[in-house]
Amino acid sequence: MIWVKRIALGVLALLLLLVIAVAALLYTPAGIKVAAWGAQKALPALSIGESQGALLDGFEFKNVRYNDGNIDLAVNKLNLTLNDSCLLTPEICVSDLGVQGVKFSMPELPPASDKPEQPSEPVTEISMPLPIHIEKVTLDDIDLDILANKVRWKHFSTAADLQGSHVTLKPTDWEGIYLALAPSKAGDKKPASASKSTKKAEAIKLPDVVLPMSFDIERFTVKDFELAGETPQKVSLLELIANAKDSDIKIDKLQVNAPQASLTAKADVTLTGDYPLTLDANAKVSMKPVEGHQLYLKASGSLAKLVLDATLKGKLDALVKAKLSPLDPNLPFDVVVSSKHLQWPIDKKAEFTVANTDINAKGSLKGFTFNAKSNVNGTPMPNVKFNLKGKGNLDSVNLSALNVETLGGSITGNAKASWKDIVKWQGQLAFANIQPGKQWPEAEGNVSGKLNTSGGLTAKGGWFIKLPELAVNGSIMKQPLDLQGQLDASDLTGKGKDLKFKTQGLTLKHGPNGLVAKGELDKTWNVVADIKAPDLSKSLADLHGRVNGEVKLSGKMAEPDIKLDLEGDDLGWQKVASLASFKLKGSVTPLPALKADISLNAKKGKFDTVTLDDMDVLFKGTEQDHRLTVKVKGEPVGTELILTGKLDRKTGWQGILQKGDFTTPVGEWVLNHPTPIRYDLKTAMATVGAHCWQQGKAGICLTQDLTAGASGNAQLAIKRFNFDLLKSFMPEQMNVNGELGANVVAKWAPKSAPYVKAQILMPSGSFTQQVDTDDAPLTLGWDKVTVNAEMENDVLNANWLVAVKNNGDLSGNAKITDLQGDKRINANVKLDRFTLAFLEPVIKDYHQFGGQVDTNLQITGPIMHPAVNGLLHVTKLEAKGRKVPLDVKNADIKLAFTGYNATLMGNIYTPDGQLLLRGTGDWQDMAAWKTELNINGKELQVSMPPMVSLKVSPDLTITATPKSADISGKVGIPWGRITLNQLPKSAIAVSKDQVILKDNLEPVEPKKSVPFDITTNIMVDIGDDVKLSAFGLKAGLSGDLNVRQEGKGPMIYGEVNIAKDSLYRAFGQELLIRKGKILFNGPAEQPFLSIEAIRDPDSIKDKDVIAGVKVTGSADKPEVTIFSDPAMPQQNALSYILTGHNLDNEEHGRSGSAMTTALIGMGLAQSGQLVGDVGEAVGIKDLSLSTAGSGEDSQVTVSGYIAPGLQVKYGVGLFNNVDEFTVRYRLIKNLYIQAVNGLDQAVDLLYQFEFN
Repeated sequence: MIWVKRIALGVLALLLLLVIAVAALLYTPAGIKVAAWGAQKALPALSIGESQGALLDGFEFKNVRYNDGNIDLAVNKLNLTLNDSCLLTPEICVSDLGVQGVKFSMPELPPASDKPEQPSEPVTEISMPLPIHIEKVTLDDIDLDILANKVRWKHFSTAADLQGSHVTLKPTDWEGIYLALAPSKAGDKKPASASKSTKKAEAIKLPDVVLPMSFDIERFTVKDFELAGETPQKVSLLELIANAKDSDIKIDKLQVNAPQASLTAKADVTLTGDYPLTLDANAKVSMKPVEGHQLYLKASGSLAKLVLDATLKGKLDALVKAKLSPLDPNLPFDVVVSSKHLQWPIDKKAEFTVANTDINAKGSLKGFTFNAKSNVNGTPMPNVKFNLKGKGNLDSVNLSALNVETLGGSITGNAKASWKDIVKWQGQLAFANIQPGKQWPEAEGNVSGKLNTSGGLTAKGGWFIKLPELAVNGSIMKQPLDLQGQLDASDLTGKGKDLKFKTQGLTLKHGPNGLVAKGELDKTWNVVADIKAPDLSKSLADLHGRVNGEVKLSGKMAEPDIKLDLEGDDLGWQKVASLASFKLKGSVTPLPALKADISLNAKKGKFDTVTLDDMDVLFKGTEQDHRLTVKVKGEPVGTELILTGKLDRKTGWQGILQKGDFTTPVGEWVLNHPTPIRYDLKTAMATVGAHCWQQGKAGICLTQDLTAGASGNAQLAIKRFNFDLLKSFMPEQMNVNGELGANVVAKWAPKSAPYVKAQILMPSGSFTQQVDTDDAPLTLGWDKVTVNAEMENDVLNANWLVAVKNNGDLSGNAKITDLQGDKRINANVKLDRFTLAFLEPVIKDYHQFGGQVDTNLQITGPIMHPAVNGLLHVTKLEAKGRKVPLDVKNADIKLAFTGYNATLMGNIYTPDGQLLLRGTGDWQDMAAWKTELNINGKELQVSMPPMVSLKVSPDLTITATPKSADISGKVGIPWGRITLNQLPKSAIAVSKDQVILKDNLEPVEPKKSVPFDITTNIMVDIGDDVKLSAFGLKAGLSGDLNVRQEGKGPMIYGEVNIAKDSLYRAFGQELLIRKGKILFNGPAEQPFLSIEAIRDPDSIKDKDVIAGVKVTGSADKPEVTIFSDPAMPQQNALSYILTGHNLDNEEHGRSGSAMTTALIGMGLAQSGQLVGDVGEAVGIKDLSLSTAGSGEDSQVTVSGYIAPGLQVKYGVGLFNNVDEFTVRYRLIKNLYIQAVNGLDQAVDLLYQFEFN
């Protein structure tokens, strides 16, 4: 018993050891290492770089490689995790299966086994012995090369359940797929057998298909798929949801998105019997020109009897209904196609449209019938409505009836064509009452006729055409039309050696014009064409003139002779071109070697602005020795050229330009010596020898031989080109003196960027422009101007220097890269000590102007949006003038650039103070640039003699963007003197009813004054020392105004107060302003007035009486009333205003004088504008009529300026015979000398000043 116990213990121990060993192998890293070692020993071609984990606890292999010569496999990482708890179920559960970084290559198939394969029974069912659950599978960065078919993808993930005969594919994603099919080999395609099978075609019988497993695809998604090729095909998304069981397949969703279109579909099919099916698909097209169209397709029935229903919607619409029997070898069909609208082009404005189209076809390949009708219209063609019927089979087609309605007439015909043995056709057409004038009004008429034709191809590869009858008659443009004739043509071998054309006569007559051709082209040519067109205007409305002549073709086919004898006169096309006469005579022998003697003469021609006096062209010689002479006299260009040469059909042409002479608006240019010219047929290269076109000392030259073709080089030079040659193109007041010289080298080749190097030099010269005959001319001279540029490897480098005479220099350099791409620039621009005094003649209002500009700017970045860095500095700026509002003693302005920003700092010094300018700019976004400018000053003297003199204190901020400008701030006017004798012309608005017309009497569209919206908000502070003298008013002004603008015109809000005791001269009297206000609450031209003016109480006899006028209401319609205190009748109050007395006062004589003075003053006030215009006409500025004095001393005065600062005044007494003549001259500001000659004589020195 002891040994039994020992054996039992031994067995138990052995089993325990085995369990421990198996557990160690399955659950420890040693097990996976042993498995890897064993696999490598079993497969010498296999190597595993690193292994981790355990067989049942999850393991990972890295750097796996297998290479047996035929197959090369490399895997960066492979991991597998199993769920061992499923083994107890029993099931197989894969938690994670991952493969990353696979490269697989199999250039060719492994050798096939010599043993023949044994036939096997078809598999009808596959069933899994154990359930398999796969929770996660990932295949990333896979690269496969199988028989030169390359497939790679970035990511693949899926999950699945396999249980019995059912497979469930969980949501699956496949991304970043690239597929390149192997190129087809030349030997792969076998020529199709020419023999025809005699076996009778039988109907296709479909096999019954039963799937061995059922499938349920929850979702299968493909993203970013690309099929490589000459035209790569891309699919951005493919998504499939489907299931299959036994013979039934159901697609619940199929979605495909590609650049060309997007498709959604669902379908059902049963793979038994005739394969019954249903399909419902919808496609939206995205590719041009059919972008935006939608196609709907429905299919039902079976493959034996298939029913299709397709609809196209969009700019094109079509409906197709079809019944097909695809399994029948004769393919029976019944198809109906209809469309209401088709057009071309599809994505643009239609040039051709097809409407109301119906096509029916029914039958089979053995025989079918068809009919079609449609309506075609187009911009360049008339409306065509056609209807046709026919029948056919695989060997022939017979168009039994064709009916076309167009141009008010009809075309009928029939045709037959067959291709069973060889292609042949036959057809007849007849047309009646065709009226071309319905489409082309200039070709009004009616045409009828008929045409018979037949032809075919020959067994030797040739062709033949017969036109036994061609007859057209009618009238066009009220001229009879007749076309009669026949023509036979053939080339039975198709090699051109047997080419034949023969006609018994082709005659075309239209009114008096006609063409007759008759003869034969065969081994021997004998054709004569006679042209007689005494009046071309009868045949072509826009053409006039006469052409007559003859063309003869004779000789052997191998050596034909063509003789030309044509002439015409009084030719013209519309009003664009005309030619008095031409003659073309000569003969040409094109074969076997070209020989010709042709002359062309034309006289008195014109095209647009080009005129031709006389032209002679003569070509004479053979291929080996010929000469071309061209003589042209005309405007603006004339020429005389003589060219000789020879042609070798194998190598090319070479010749010599013996003489050249061009007459141009800038003189005559003459060729300096005979110049060789060549063209090489093999290389397609032209060569022109070095030469010059000279005029005096000037020349335009090729300094080296020019070669031109796909590649080439050229070296050009301009020598001593004097700007005097351009004088005829410049305005009279403009003149440029100097010369220009240049050298250019250019090289190019097919697959490289062109190379160009240019140098331009201008020695000493000048530019002069006489702006005003009374002033000195604008003159800008230079000592030297140089420009150098070089373009190489798609990069342009340039530098320049302009040395201005007696001034600074403008210099710089630039580099532009990627000329054929984004174009980036790196440039420097420098202006050194450049003075501005030369601009004084063009700044008329300044008698003294000067300054200096220095700048050094660096420009970098994209050429259309570069960054700018550097400084622009204006110093010593001085501007003085008698007619300008502000004198500048000195100015210092700095504009600093930093990339896409700029900062402005300006100090402007005037005689009265300093004006400060501060600003910024930003153009980082060119579509949203922004600038801001601040203007600040204190009591700056602003004068506009002789009317306005102000002291202004501005504090303004101006901002601008591409769409708007904003002006805000305040302007103070502490002091001012405003004197107006009459309104300036600019103050008189143009009537809104004014309409300006073009030359064709169409109204000119008004232009927007500024390209953006302006917004303003400016406070104007009018101080206590502002005086106004205008139209009899002498007043002090004060107040505050707010000038605002938002979208509409400027609006003013606020009030202006008129100081008390201001004077207003009216009714011949000086009235005192007792109170006065001008109120603004809207447009500037519509203020509200509230003014009260009275006669000076000291000049009224009754001291307790006050009389005056009140002015109230809007400025365009003021209301004037007379008032008095105490109250009295209007006439009594008016008497007090005019005379200072009541109506019943005894001093009525003095009252009459005052009344007279008042009435005269009122009359003169109404004539101020007319008197001013008369003064301007005779050269007297500010001419005016007014009254002066009061009572018995009242005068009528006329005054005006006969020279700057010199005023003349003449007064005539109203109630006495005393005349007074006054001359006043302004010496300096506020200082005058005055001489008066009247009852008394005096010379006075006057000084004007103001004090508070």
